[in-house]
Amino acid sequence: MTGYIARRLALAVLTLWLVTVIVFVLLRVAPGDAVVAAIAQAPGEGALTAEQVDERREALGLNRPYAVQYADWISDLATFDSGTSLVTGGSVWDDVAPRISVTLELALVAGLITALLGPALGMVAAMNAGRPIDHGIRALTFGLMSLPQFWVGLVVVIALASWFGYFRAVEYANLWDDPQRNAEQILLPAVILALRPAALIARVVRASALDIISSDYVRASRARGLTPAVVARRHVFRNAMLPGFTVFGAQMIFLLGGAVVMESVFNLPGLGRGLVLGVSLRDYPLVQFMVIGFASTAILVNLAVDLAYARLDPRIRLTRVAGASRS
Repeated sequence: MTGYIARRLALAVLTLWLVTVIVFVLLRVAPGDAVVAAIAQAPGEGALTAEQVDERREALGLNRPYAVQYADWISDLATFDSGTSLVTGGSVWDDVAPRISVTLELALVAGLITALLGPALGMVAAMNAGRPIDHGIRALTFGLMSLPQFWVGLVVVIALASWFGYFRAVEYANLWDDPQRNAEQILLPAVILALRPAALIARVVRASALDIISSDYVRASRARGLTPAVVARRHVFRNAMLPGFTVFGAQMIFLLGGAVVMESVFNLPGLGRGLVLGVSLRDYPLVQFMVIGFASTAILVNLAVDLAYARLDPRIRLTRVAGASRS
């Protein structure tokens, strides 16, 4: 297990380095000028001359060779320096820190809904295979996986405003300041964000549960007189959740990515909306720092899921031990 963890950590470091290279290159080759975009956001500085723009670019270090800019950025990351925003002129961390709690709350609530709804739908469909409820759940999950989340969010917002006259407060309320208002702002986008991953997990759990239900030890359990509910709880659910657990880990990363869309649709001041603004304003340090944060989170989640899966499934541990002994 120690060797496996070491290999995964080495792969994680390599992956993170590749992410730094990709995001750095893409930002530099993207159309638009970072200095001009930053000046456009500064009151009273919209009429600078070309010489003044060049001076600003030199002051920010954007006229240096790309290799030098990349090396400086990596050295800043190594010393936990988030950099300076090109738009606000302040620390990137000061701009990012207030947004973390919003995205984290949205992702956690959506993850909880996914973890409860997905396996429940999958098990109900599997235990009623071939019946109308099974067909209904399969059709529902297929539809939820097919619909774009941003479209669902826009339709829900328009429908609530048009049919019920419901308008959510524009100003965001923190959980510890106004829990009720915060719940009104977070719950709806969290539910919409959770629909697609919950549908995917439901289909995976259903397929896995059907394989387990047809296995010999499940038939033997029924022959001993155990009720279907006991068989489902003791033998089917836990084993069917193993592949669902792996999918859930991947979908948690998807939830963080989906927050970019949901926060924009529902006007939540989270990391996703901040990333969209940073890209539109060509704020290189802000975008680079946020992308590295997302990538680091995804890598850590993947590593945690792999380790937890090996812990939950003894067959994985036995396979690794056998492979190590042969080598």
